[in-house]
Amino acid sequence: MLEVIMVGIGYGLLLSVMVGPAFFVMIETSINKGIKSALFLDLGVLLSDLMYVTIAFVFFNEVSELMSGENRHFLKIIGGGFFIILGIVHVKKKKALFLSERALTKPLALSASNYLMNLLKGFMLNAVNPGVLFYWLTLMSLLPDAPAELSLTRTQGLIIYISIILVTFFGLDVLKIFGAKKLKEILTPQWMYVVNLVLGIILLVFGTLFLLQGILALLKS
Repeated sequence: MLEVIMVGIGYGLLLSVMVGPAFFVMIETSINKGIKSALFLDLGVLLSDLMYVTIAFVFFNEVSELMSGENRHFLKIIGGGFFIILGIVHVKKKKALFLSERALTKPLALSASNYLMNLLKGFMLNAVNPGVLFYWLTLMSLLPDAPAELSLTRTQGLIIYISIILVTFFGLDVLKIFGAKKLKEILTPQWMYVVNLVLGIILLVFGTLFLLQGILALLKS
């Protein structure tokens, strides 16, 4: 069970350091409109993630039923492949894109006049990105097996695992909101480019490891 918890926290941290327009909008909203507005925006992102998690959960359970036994190794191969693709995208992301993403925050931050609008804005910022669904499917495919003595079904283990990821991710988001002013001072395009490059390399390494694990497990079975 400790492995499930630690892996869940690790993926939550990984998800937290991924930088996109929603991240910059959240920081700008916290500074320009206050912490409460930013929290509502983050709640919208959470609701959007829960929507994608539900879709991914239903799809993953259906696929897992079909991929029982040795065929389940294909899930890890697919997950590793997606991590590699994601890593390549991050490594190739140009520094200029961080300038354009930051430029998006000003009109978006000023468009919401109340808390409900901030919530809807956060929901839409995340919902329009179909890559979120594939990310959650990948994380589910990389779920470590819970110890047999806990008598947990794979579905129960999956719920605990995803819950840990979400709690870690959004707990760190709250810290970002409260520290928005400090973050804005250090989030230069140059610094974000370096962070993104390191993240891409990490994704490539993990993706390669998962891919090799899946292939080796498939060959042994």
